[in-house]
Amino acid sequence: MDTSFEEFVAARRPELLRTALLLTGDRAGAEALVQRALVRTRARWARSTDPLATARAALVAGGTRRRVRGEQVIESLPDPSSPAAAGPGPLARALHDLPPRTRAATVLTALDGLTPAELAPLLGCPPDVAAQEAARGAGQLRPALAPDLYARPRPGADDPARRLHDELSRLAGAPGAWRLDAGQAVADVRHRRQRTRWQLAGAAALTALCVVGAGTTVIRPEPTPTPATPASTTPAPTLPGRPAPAAPLGGNPAIPVLLGPARGSLAGDAGFLDAVRQVGWGGQEPPPVADREVVFADDTPQGRVVLVVGETEGDFRGTWLTGPVGAAATELVPRFARSLGRTRPATLLLGEPGATTLVVVAGRGDTVEVSDRLMVGPRGTVGRDYLPVGAPDGTAVLPARTTQAGSGLSVRVQREGRVVHRAGVEWPGWRAPRPADAPQPAPLRPTDQAPDAAVVGTALSQLAAPLGVEPAELEPELLWTGRLPLDRRGGSVAVVVAHSPGGALVVGTVAGRPGTVLPCGTSTPPGATDVSTLTVVRTCDVALPGLSSGEDGRWLVVTAPAGAAAAELLDAQGQALGPLALTGGGAVVPMPDGVAAVRTLDGTGRPLRETPVAPVPSEPFGDYGSGVQG
Repeated sequence: MDTSFEEFVAARRPELLRTALLLTGDRAGAEALVQRALVRTRARWARSTDPLATARAALVAGGTRRRVRGEQVIESLPDPSSPAAAGPGPLARALHDLPPRTRAATVLTALDGLTPAELAPLLGCPPDVAAQEAARGAGQLRPALAPDLYARPRPGADDPARRLHDELSRLAGAPGAWRLDAGQAVADVRHRRQRTRWQLAGAAALTALCVVGAGTTVIRPEPTPTPATPASTTPAPTLPGRPAPAAPLGGNPAIPVLLGPARGSLAGDAGFLDAVRQVGWGGQEPPPVADREVVFADDTPQGRVVLVVGETEGDFRGTWLTGPVGAAATELVPRFARSLGRTRPATLLLGEPGATTLVVVAGRGDTVEVSDRLMVGPRGTVGRDYLPVGAPDGTAVLPARTTQAGSGLSVRVQREGRVVHRAGVEWPGWRAPRPADAPQPAPLRPTDQAPDAAVVGTALSQLAAPLGVEPAELEPELLWTGRLPLDRRGGSVAVVVAHSPGGALVVGTVAGRPGTVLPCGTSTPPGATDVSTLTVVRTCDVALPGLSSGEDGRWLVVTAPAGAAAAELLDAQGQALGPLALTGGGAVVPMPDGVAAVRTLDGTGRPLRETPVAPVPSEPFGDYGSGVQG
């Protein structure tokens, strides 16, 4: 593939993903839409003078044709084992309510800055009509922008167009991970184009066969029975007539794992398999029935479960179907799968908190291993133990323990002696507990901010779920809470301390308000540490709805022992940048430029302790894994 196309993908894909996220309303749909747009762009690469316009035209065509599911745009905590707990905000709802064509015109104008002349060919209408469409959408969105309670005063804040741009930018930049990086996206485009060529070649061959054999009687011999063979210890073969997909970055072998023939105890029931192919997929647009494959069908202790996949216009998708043991196909309920991929092992948890059933579908010959929870040793060491489970055909059905707080489970898959996948598990039936039901300890340090029960409860659940226990079992303590000074209502910061089952302390810092609580990081001091001596210095990246894109939303959070009367901000060379007042047990201030550490001082100005500023965490607490391993 041309180097120039690879450079285009690296440079422009993030921008296209942001636009697609607003057009579709959900992250998986946005990524699929962008991949289809890149396939179209690559096909026209040699004759296109403006590849970005070609890609945008494909986004508009796909975004106005497909059914938008209406999932929230602002996603919740990036915990792979928990679905979003908070609903969409007013702007996200208003954006979803726009007609698809109006939504596309508004997003491309307000977010991407296209002029009516640039927008018109994408919508297939004159420039004045395109301008009217964008203006109509902007007018319908503006009521959802007021009041802007979180924005701090800044020049241009009263400009409606600027406000709309800022708010759409915030929605499009919501926290969350994309399934592919730029290199994998290019490889996926290559694979889709090759598959299209195979399909066209196959159709041509079939047409030729029909023409040549028009006057010929074909006699089919009786099939020869094939003896059953044990499961192979080598990777599963690729689809007939197709080369293997490109290996992901890092060289791990990528093979299709979610494909037929069906596996599981119901794999031999041809009538049932035919029936489940006919079942609807709920809000997700399914492939044509003829293109659907049943990957797995089984009766488990928690009910009947089926995995059906297929492709629509080169877009791979699938759904879990669940119901009671012995349920007919028409009685099964679709469960949207957030992270399915042809070469990605799939997982599903069935049941209510407590005793559940874990289903794993990997490649034939893969080794499946499961870790039930994160281990935190008495000295603060963190890790997971993975135990192999029986998976002779690449599938496993096994009992699992979960809690009201969520799942601590992580699944690891090995192929040819290398880890090719490690991630948390999907649990579509789980609902986050009410934070107020969690323990509400009193602050250990003086504070002028009353604890927010929702923020504290969410913080404890975020620590408890990976450890495989309920929040109350952590013997939790609230070290400190402070006000997050964003607006008149404000938010709050909480620093909680938990006692892990392994004996260490787990100190978690969160920031937000009810419905949107974001993790700022976790540390695991040795269990012998005196809690009263802890100094916590954290960076909180608070991307809350309403915060303008001109601000990075980054805050410095500090709490120190009672003996600390004040503090100094230090740069990377240890030079003082300025003072930091500690009031009510700590401080929450906008992150100053160049700060690398904080030095606490006693009442006489004598230095007590120098603590580095902890960075924003790249992954949530739990070490679940992020999917494909490189």
